[in-house]
Parts: sequence; C-alpha cells; structure tokens
Amino acid sequence: MGIFSRMSNMFKAKVNNALDEVENPIELLDQKIRDMEESLNKAKLSSAQILGNVHEIEKKMATAKRDSEDFDEKVKLAMSKGNEDLAKKALAKKLECDKTYNSLKTSYEDASKKAETLKAKLRELENEIEKTRAYRDEASARFNNAEASKKVNEILSNVDAGSNKINLDDIERKVQRKEALAEGLGDLREDNSLEKEFEKLKETDLDEELKKYKQN
Repeated sequence: MGIFSRMSNMFKAKVNNALDEVENPIELLDQKIRDMEESLNKAKLSSAQILGNVHEIEKKMATAKRDSEDFDEKVKLAMSKGNEDLAKKALAKKLECDKTYNSLKTSYEDASKKAETLKAKLRELENEIEKTRAYRDEASARFNNAEASKKVNEILSNVDAGSNKINLDDIERKVQRKEALAEGLGDLREDNSLEKEFEKLKETDLDEELKKYKQN
C-alpha cells in the first residue's frame, strides 16, 4: 500500500470518528450544503468569464469576416478598374482577415466546448445541491422524530421502572386500616354516650328527696 493510500485511509478514519462524535448530524449536512453552494458560486464566476470570452471571440470573428468581405469587394473593384497593384494590396488585407478569422474560429470552438462542459458541470452541481437539500429535510425530520421517540421511551421506562411502581394492594390495606380505626373510634363514642345515659338514671332526683322531708 502506497503512502498516499495510507494517508487517504487515515483521513477517512478521522472523518468517520468525527461523524460518530457529532451529536447532531444535520449540522454536517448544513455545512456540506454551504460548501457546495460556495463551490457553485465560484464555478459560476469562472463560467461567466469563459462565456464572456466566447462572446468576445464571436464579435471579433464577425468583424474579421466583415473586413474580409469588404476587402474582397475592394479587390473586385480595383480589378474592374484595371488597378492590379491596388487589388493586390486589398487581397493581402483580405487574406490577413481570413487568417485572423480562422484563428479566432479555432479559439471559439475550443472555448465553446469548455463553456458547454462547465455548464453541464454546473447543472450537475445544482442537481446535487437540490438532492442534498431534499435529503437534509428528510434526515432532519427523521432525526427529530428519533429524538422525540427516545425521550418518550425514556419517560415510559422511568414510569415502568420498579422503583417508581406503586403497590395498590398496600395502599388499599392502609386505607382499610384507617377506615377500621375511624369505625372503632365511632363505636367507642357510641359506648360512651350509652354509659352517660345510664349514669343519668342513677343521678339523685332532688324533687323526690324534698318530698321525703315534707312527709316527715
């Protein structure tokens, strides 16, 4: 295994470890989207420069073609007037324009191919960003649902834990004991009332005692 392969594997291992340590992976997706958008903006700027160059070459080609056609007319005019020297000069200019045109055409074709390649790459990157955004939204919803489910399960686990369970039988027995005690106290109260009634019967009737004095 070469040194670059080992370095690549080490880098991947570090990235995977970093992913495992990240609490919220959605933040990683957000950062990835930001990086992709930055790359897209840079690519658009480069593409704009190349496309601008293509348009500039097009204009120069059109100028060279017009000049060539103009000198061609001048060659014909000079020949019609029997002025071969002037016709040669115009012809030399025409050939020079044709050479410039052909050179520009080669540059134009090369620049056009590069522009088309760049535009295709831009479309691919834009599609990739849209896919990543869509996945980010889906992943965020799944992550939030998982977090919510985790919290609910933790709460339910605590409710179901033995330490949190309440023995209803014990409570019922305690309630019954309280009820029995209350009834017992009530019975004692009734017994006390009955005794008091009998005590009243034993109380001395002062009127009766006074009658005995009168009879004597």
